[in-house]
Parts: sequence; structure tokens; C-alpha cells
Amino acid sequence: MSAVRRPARAASASTRREAQRGIYVEVEALIAGLAAALIAVVFAVIAFGGMSVPIWTDWEWGHWSIGMVSVSAVVVLGTVAAGIGYWRSRRLRGQEWRLELPSWKFMLDAVVVAIVHTALGALATAVLLFVVQLAFRRLTIDPVSASIGCAVVTGLAAYMLYLAVSRLNTVSLSQRMFLFVGVGLLTAMATSTDPVWWRYQISVLGAYGNRPSISFNAILIVAGILVTTFALYVDRDIRNLHAARVIRYRLAAPMVSILFIAMGVALAGIGLVPVNVSVMAHNVFAIGLSAIFGILMLISPIALRGMPLPFFLATLGSLVLLSGATWLFYGPGLLPLTNYELIAFGVLFAWITMFVRFLAAMLATRGADAALAQPVREPRATTETVRVDHDASGTDVRADVDAEVDAAAEGEADAESPSPQPHIMPLPGDVPPRPPLPNPHDTGLRR
Repeated sequence: MSAVRRPARAASASTRREAQRGIYVEVEALIAGLAAALIAVVFAVIAFGGMSVPIWTDWEWGHWSIGMVSVSAVVVLGTVAAGIGYWRSRRLRGQEWRLELPSWKFMLDAVVVAIVHTALGALATAVLLFVVQLAFRRLTIDPVSASIGCAVVTGLAAYMLYLAVSRLNTVSLSQRMFLFVGVGLLTAMATSTDPVWWRYQISVLGAYGNRPSISFNAILIVAGILVTTFALYVDRDIRNLHAARVIRYRLAAPMVSILFIAMGVALAGIGLVPVNVSVMAHNVFAIGLSAIFGILMLISPIALRGMPLPFFLATLGSLVLLSGATWLFYGPGLLPLTNYELIAFGVLFAWITMFVRFLAAMLATRGADAALAQPVREPRATTETVRVDHDASGTDVRADVDAEVDAAAEGEADAESPSPQPHIMPLPGDVPPRPPLPNPHDTGLRR
């Protein structure tokens, strides 16, 4: 087999292995979903106790609903499924970098990713069942159907969570972070016991001490943890771009990742210390978050030198918008506090989304350039050459036969090449000429 065929066959074998691993991930996610469904149906049968239950109701211990059982099962079983899926997928293509992490950092990353995805799954489950209850008002479901419904919802959530953490990258993590924070804040606003909370500030949503306030603070804490973990992915992408000679400075990766960690700590601190606990500490975390984000945008033209010009122009626009909103709030007071906080949150997460998408696009461009830069070797034509020599007496002697035949090419020529190369055999020079063809009008009769 020629050397030209070996890289192609090796690449084909690698592609088959990657496809096989993808099938394994699907099978494992299906098994995780089925196991979670079986456990959830047993829990639901015990919790309902043979009574008809509503789809959604207020959280009161002893008064179960399909929503309460499903969310509780998703929180426990979804965390287990996401953790196992994240650990099992560390050898998939594009996820091998997890193997290079220290053990403590990998465990911390796995726990945080599992918790964040489970929180997102539980929130989506609660919102879905709450909307379904609004569609079927005053409806109660028999215990058998309710238990089956809990099993279906929990199994589907575990299946999707397992798949979600298996192929995780910077862009997908940023999208889920933005989705989690956006849906979580809207849910907290919609379920707040104070219908005019917007007259004060967003932080007042976590100051009432009830369930909506607890969920609001929990969303901020989980979002802060997610931003802290997000620093690992940003650090890896910037290091890869620096190794590819796109980002100029080597200190860009640790500098940006440290600022992301500081923003995550400040965001989590806003939820850990609500305004009803300590106004001063709460404001320190809130102002610190804005200040750290401003520093990140200010140093980005220097630290991230090598990024495209549109990225820096968008960063400048974001900085101008944030600075203008800050001046309108602290200066003439034309901007209400709630509006200022919404603008700051919007600019923060919009810039993070834009930043990671630029990183992903640049990494993809560098990968395509590297693939195009590799030399392409053309396959040699399959020929069989016969050389005829003459001895001293004039007798034709077949002296050497140089047969270079690719066995793999003979079997795969029809599948890979629409026009296979013909076999060439040059004729000796002393072969007599071919006799002329007979005349078809000549009957052979002579007068």
C-alpha cells in the first residue's frame, strides 16, 4: 500500500472513532434519561400517595404537585446526570483540554458546570409547568398520570442535560449563561410579591425574604459562579490564539481570566449580601462589578492586541454607553436606578457574548488556515512500465520490469476516482507495422 493512502486511511479511522464516540454519548444520555425517569416515577408515586394533584401550586411541604416533584427530581437527578456526562465526555474531540487541568480544577469545573446546567434545567421545568397550569386552570390529574408525567419531564431533562455538558465550549457556555440570567431575572420580576418593585431598583427583588427573593439571590450567586468558571474557557481560547501568533501578549490570558473571576465574585456577592442585610456591602459588590467590567474594556485594546478592529470599535461603543449611563445617573439624575442597572447588565452580558464569539471565529479561522497550509500530495498514476533491451546478437531480451502497482488503488479506483488512470505499456521499436485493412469493395474476382 502506498504512503499516499496511509494518511487518508488514518484520517478515516479517526473519523470513524469520533463518530463512534458520538454514538456512545447518545446511548449514555438515553440510559441516564431512562434511569432518572424510573427513579422519578417511584418518588412521585410515594409523594402523591394515591391522590389527584394539580400541575403547579405554591411550594408548601406536604401539598405536592407535578411541578414540585419534577423540579425536585431534576435538581437531584439532573445534577448527577450532568456531572457524569461532563466527566465521561472529557476525551471527546475538542474536549481533550480538560485532561490537562489539575484534578482540583477539573472537579471544581465539573461541579460548577453541573450545578449551573441543573439550575437552568430546573428553571425551564418550572416555567414550562407553570405555563401549562395557566393553560389548564383548576385541573387536577390522577396519581398514575401525574407520576408518568413527572417521569417523562425528569427523564427528558436528564437526557438533555447529559448531552448539553458533553460538547461544551466557550460560545455555548456564554449562551447558556445569558439565557440563565435573562430567564431567571424575568421570572423573579414576574413572581415578585411587590408589583411596583421597579420604582426602587433591581436589588430590591432579593430583599423581601420570601421564595421569589431567595430565587433571585440564588440566580445571582449561580451566575457569579458561572462567570468564574467561564474564565477557564476564556483563558484556554486566548492561550491558543497567542500560540497561533494572533494575540500578541502572553499575559493577556491570565489578565483577562483574573478580571472575569473578579466579576464572578462580585456578581455572586450581590446575591449573597442583599440590600436588606447590608446596604454598604451590597453597593460595594455592585459598584465593584461595574468598575471591574470598565477596567476590562479599557485594557482590552492593549491586552487583546491582535483582535479585529470591529471588536475594539464595539468595545469602545459599549464603554461610551456605560459611561454615559453612569453620568446620567450620578450627575443630573435623569436616569432612574432601575434603568441604570438594566443598562449595565445588558451591556455586560452583550459584551461577553460578543467577545467569546469573536474568539471562536478567530480560532475557527486559524484552524482553517492551518488546514489549507498543509501540503497536499497528489497520488501517483498507477503504471506498469516494461523496458525491452537488445543483446549483442540482436535478440530481444526482457531485461527489467518496473511494476509499481498500488493494491489499494486497484480496489478503490472506482469509488474514489471517476476516471481511473489507464495502464501504459510502451511497444518495442522493432515491431513490424500493422498490415493494411482489406478493401470492402474488393470481391476477390479477377477477369
